[in-house]
Amino acid sequence: MFDARIIANEVLIRAWEENLQLTQIDVQKILYFLHGHHLVEHGKPLIKTEFEAWDFGPVQRVVYDEYKRFGDHPIDEMAQKFDPVARTSTAFPRLTDNAAVTTIERHLYNYLEIPSFALVDLTHRPGTPWSRTVESAKTRVNVGMRIKDDLIRSFFEGLQIA
Repeated sequence: MFDARIIANEVLIRAWEENLQLTQIDVQKILYFLHGHHLVEHGKPLIKTEFEAWDFGPVQRVVYDEYKRFGDHPIDEMAQKFDPVARTSTAFPRLTDNAAVTTIERHLYNYLEIPSFALVDLTHRPGTPWSRTVESAKTRVNVGMRIKDDLIRSFFEGLQIA
């Protein structure tokens, strides 16, 4: 399991290599789809923190916090980790885990072809983990609107989105 910002950096690097620009919405949705595929294909989470059900779909809060300054404009910087004691920022390491790299290589390029709001639409369909979490919150407390990995895994099993 990895910090979501490490996976986001890998997504951005590969998109930039293809001369593509990604907004925060693109990165957030792609992270979610990669995480779902990884859960099914490798039996463990790709990202260590849970996704949250926000208005525009599943979100990794640390990635949002890192890139909120870009608004709806393309992201042009990689995420960095901040050391609050030393008050310095340093680069995250490149992703080297074979399973994680395999997931990204197998699925990323399919999602890069899908427009931002089409990705949002995919997450908002009835029966998706996002929609089920939002519906469930109408009758149960879900602090942080967390989308559980078991819900994501069961949805992605046998799924043919990309």
